[in-house]
Amino acid sequence: MYQLRFSMRIPDDVTGAAERSASLTAAYQAAIDMTEWGESHGNVAAVLSEHHSSPDGYLPSPLLLASAMAARTKTTPIVIAALLGLLYDPVRLAEDLAVLDHVSSGRVFCVIGMGYRDEEYQLFGVDPTARAEQMEELLVTLRRAWTALPFTQSGRGELRVTPVPATAGGPALAYGGHSVAAARRAARHGLLLLAEAHRDDLRVAYEEEAQRSGIAAPGCQIPAADSVTTEFVAEDLDAAWDELGPRMLQEIRLYREWNEKAGKSGITSLSEADTVEELRREDKSYRIYTPSRAAELVAEGKVLALEPLCGGLAPERAWHYLRLAAAAGA
Repeated sequence: MYQLRFSMRIPDDVTGAAERSASLTAAYQAAIDMTEWGESHGNVAAVLSEHHSSPDGYLPSPLLLASAMAARTKTTPIVIAALLGLLYDPVRLAEDLAVLDHVSSGRVFCVIGMGYRDEEYQLFGVDPTARAEQMEELLVTLRRAWTALPFTQSGRGELRVTPVPATAGGPALAYGGHSVAAARRAARHGLLLLAEAHRDDLRVAYEEEAQRSGIAAPGCQIPAADSVTTEFVAEDLDAAWDELGPRMLQEIRLYREWNEKAGKSGITSLSEADTVEELRREDKSYRIYTPSRAAELVAEGKVLALEPLCGGLAPERAWHYLRLAAAAGA
C-alpha cells in the first residue's frame, strides 16, 4: 500500500520557456495518469499541496488538479493538504468545494491551513495582521453556505450559496497547523486537527478548547517525531540516491527557507541536511528502500508515502520508481 503526493515542483533549470512549458505539461499529465493507474495498483490516496509564487512552480491550484483526478478515478480518496483558505474568497471557495464534492462523489478531503508566507498574502491582498479573524469567518461561512439556506455575512448582507454539496453537511474538512492557536481553532469549529509538529501541548490545547466550547470535536493527529514525508523504492540504493538525492535537496532547501523566514520551528517534515550524504544518513523524512525492505514495511501495515515526481523527476523515471513500489506492496 502507498499514497501518492504531488506538489508539482519543477526547478527552474530548464533552458527556454517552451522546454519548461513542455516539462510542466508532461508532469501534470503524469500526475493524473499515475493517480488513475494507482487506483488498481495499491494506491490508497492522492495528496495535493498548495503554494504560490514559488520559483519551482509549486502547485497553486489543487482544486483544479483534484477535479481532473476525480474525473479519471472512481474510488481513490483525494486529499488536499493543505488548502490555504485565506487566499480564497469564502463564498467562491464554498461553491468550488461543493461542485468538487459532486464531481468526486464525496471523495475529496480538505485540510484547511492559514499559510505563513508573506509573498502569498501579498499576492492575494490578504492582511496578515487580521488573518486569525479572517480564518474564523471563512470556517463559519463554509458551514453556513453548504446548508443552501440564506445567511448573512458582514459587508455582504444576505447570501445564499448553491449547489448543495453531495455530502450531507458539506465536504469533509480538517484543520492543519503547528500552533496552540491552531489547535484551539480546530476544536472550536469541531474539526479534526492535523498537526505539523510533534508537540503534546497541541493535544492538550485541543482537548481543553473542545471541553470549554462543549464541542464534540473528532480529535487530533500529532505526527511522530520521525515521520516520513517522501519515500522511494529502488533496486540499487546508491544509484537511486545519486539520481533522487539532489532533487530531494532542492525541495528541502526552499521549504526550509520559507519556514525559517516565517519563524516556524519544530515542523516534523523539515530536514537539516545540506548534502545528499547528510540526507541519507539522517534517515528521517526522506528515505529510499530496497523492494524487499519496502515489502516488509507494507506487510507490517505501513503505507508508503510516495512522491513520484519529486523535484521535477522526469515522468519516465517517476514511473519506474512507482512501479517498483507498487510491486513491493502487492
